[in-house]
Amino acid sequence: MESALRLEIKGIDIHAMQWGNPEGVPVLALHGWLDNAATFTHLAPLLKDCYVVAVDLPGHGLSGHWPEHSHYHMWEGVEDVELILDALGWESCHLLGHSMGAVISTLYAGTFPKRLKSLTLIEAIGPMAGTLEDAPKRMAETIMSMKAHNPKQKPKTNISSFVQTRLQGPLKLSENSATLLMNRSVIQKDAGLCWSNDKRLKYTSMMRLPEAVVVSFIQAIECPVLGIFASDGMFSKEGLQPRWQELKSESQQMWFKGGHHLHLDGNVAEIAQSIHQFIFSHA
Repeated sequence: MESALRLEIKGIDIHAMQWGNPEGVPVLALHGWLDNAATFTHLAPLLKDCYVVAVDLPGHGLSGHWPEHSHYHMWEGVEDVELILDALGWESCHLLGHSMGAVISTLYAGTFPKRLKSLTLIEAIGPMAGTLEDAPKRMAETIMSMKAHNPKQKPKTNISSFVQTRLQGPLKLSENSATLLMNRSVIQKDAGLCWSNDKRLKYTSMMRLPEAVVVSFIQAIECPVLGIFASDGMFSKEGLQPRWQELKSESQQMWFKGGHHLHLDGNVAEIAQSIHQFIFSHA
């Protein structure tokens, strides 16, 4: 049975969902971009004997937003994870991330390698890289976007319209899964229903790390790594190989039928069994 949890980092509330006995094996779960902790609703209960805490990352779900003029840089998530672990009182844990959560998890594992017992990456290893030539243009575009930022929204009367908007996105998602996520991404205000996610999350990153820098984080990972990837996801085995081969720690890949949200819409029981076996072989 899931229950709610609330933490605080850097002056904002971090809301979370938790499953299992707090005395169990600690697993911190990080969701993808514009998703929230509910993305682990089907997977987390199947990780028996684990204590799974899935957070809404800053600006997502029920968690607080950064102050005005602040940005959401991918690498800042490393500090967020470090402070979340401190708030939980965990000296070490098993880290599980999907998509953006896997990106942050990769960077965190390279930054604080001694704090992790294992790393499970679902549909990502490290962030998208940028080129030196594109850096000035990207920074200008982001600053101009932030200058024009308007936090106001047009309220809606029912959640189904939010679900339909999510279903029209580029990544395939079932209606049931979209509804599950929207129930935690939509809040009731006086004028009606509004997105709870910070609109600034949609702006392009001010800077993308060069590939050599991303690889340096991957090479610094010391814990065992499990990669979970989808047959109809964002990667191919060939495309994944250049980064994967940079891992110096024990690693394995597993491929399953499904799309980018295979941990939510795919063969969740089989995926959970694989993750469970991996975690307990390194508990």
